[in-house]
Amino acid sequence: MMNYMVEHLPDDYLREIAEYFAAQHPAPPPAQPSGAGATALARGRQLVLQGDGAKKIPACIACHGQQLGGVAPAIPGLLGLPRDYINAQLGAWKNGIRRAHAPDCMAQVAQRLSDADVGAVSAWLGTQVAGADARPASGITAPLPLHCGGVPGSAAQVAP
Repeated sequence: MMNYMVEHLPDDYLREIAEYFAAQHPAPPPAQPSGAGATALARGRQLVLQGDGAKKIPACIACHGQQLGGVAPAIPGLLGLPRDYINAQLGAWKNGIRRAHAPDCMAQVAQRLSDADVGAVSAWLGTQVAGADARPASGITAPLPLHCGGVPGSAAQVAP
């Protein structure tokens, strides 16, 4: 539905809208309570902060930033998103429903995650709160672990 609403709007107007919303900084939502057990939350924390080398899963912070606030303009922040939303988006990438420009690095990562890993990452991220001053980084400071088609300048560091 959103595609239909914006497909005929001029690029300058779309940029104006994007700049307006990018300048808004609402207070971050509170952490969500989690029914996940300690083991699942520990696994989620590990995947977010360290990744899993054996499964070739990079840490979320490797792309989404050390503070998980994202990198403007192409990499979204992960904090403050509802657990169910994160779970649904990872599931959509895992199932091929959601796609990004090729090579689709998030699809590659999602394919490597087990269903339990998806739940663990979603649960742990849902319990985290973004700081009131959290903002996306203005640029990538280190090479991304995977080449991502939608991210200019990303370079493959880990075999897909």
